[in-house]
Amino acid sequence: MTLTLRHITREEISARLSHAVLLSPVRQAMIAYSAGKAALAAQVLFPAPGADVHIKSAVLPGAPIFTVKLAGWSERLKADTGSGHSGLILVCDSRTCQPLALLRDGHLISDYRTGAAGALAGHSCLSAGAVDAALLGAGTQARHQVQALAQLREIRSLRIWARRPEAAKSLAAALQAELPASRVSVEGTPSEAMRGAGLVVAATAARAPLFHAEDVKPGQTVISVGADDEIKCELPPGLFSRADKVFTDSLGQARAYGNAARALSSGLAEAELGMQELGAAWASNDRLRNNEHQVIVCSLTGLGVQDLAAVSTLFNWETPRTNSAPAQKTG
Repeated sequence: MTLTLRHITREEISARLSHAVLLSPVRQAMIAYSAGKAALAAQVLFPAPGADVHIKSAVLPGAPIFTVKLAGWSERLKADTGSGHSGLILVCDSRTCQPLALLRDGHLISDYRTGAAGALAGHSCLSAGAVDAALLGAGTQARHQVQALAQLREIRSLRIWARRPEAAKSLAAALQAELPASRVSVEGTPSEAMRGAGLVVAATAARAPLFHAEDVKPGQTVISVGADDEIKCELPPGLFSRADKVFTDSLGQARAYGNAARALSSGLAEAELGMQELGAAWASNDRLRNNEHQVIVCSLTGLGVQDLAAVSTLFNWETPRTNSAPAQKTG
């Protein structure tokens, strides 16, 4: 039997998407992955100078579909169109492996599910109440991180730093309009933005650490979502040895990509990192901070099972559920 391949446009996807709708599915997907219920494959390719493409697929037993995603970035595309992102997701029938749908999302689902993962990580690693946050970066993902976090927390203040001051000012104005009760400002250096913040979120394409390990103070939670391949790095290796707790979405990917991989290559032993997967931690405890003085680091590289969860939710395909309750907004 040959099935007609359904083509789903970015506009159709955008009409269904919200940060709120993906929080619980992404969390459940990460728990399922850490419980060994999901099979993933991930590969990063560099087809040309200034271009990379992430290929991620995922299977969950009992799910009626599986997904294969291509998410690209190109400096040439950014120069031509103003946005360097591209992407699509192929949806297949789990029983027959036949393609069912092609989602031309242009990286949109990746943006939203990464925002959800970062917000969930920050929420679980903070003390209760409103949060003072620092945002390093002013691109698309930086904005998604704040918008998703606002679904779970009251953001009392937000200080933004970016390599391009004009981008930081533009994002600050946009977020101030979206969050009128928050105090949004722009700072001149990462350390200035981080000073006094309970939560530090890094969402950049940096290839070298954005700050020094000593810039992180007791009680701070640091989330990195931009270092998702073997080239990128946002966090200093020394921060991993200073942190009281280190979390990631995938131990396997963390060993190969991003901040943790850079720390390991610098000579830090994996035992010294003490990394745990967030999904495993959430399975037994929603709140991961034990006291007000801990330094907690979350280095996220992105999971194909998050894409599968998002597609399943948006288009009403059944997904396996865990017994864990979704996170609730506090503050």
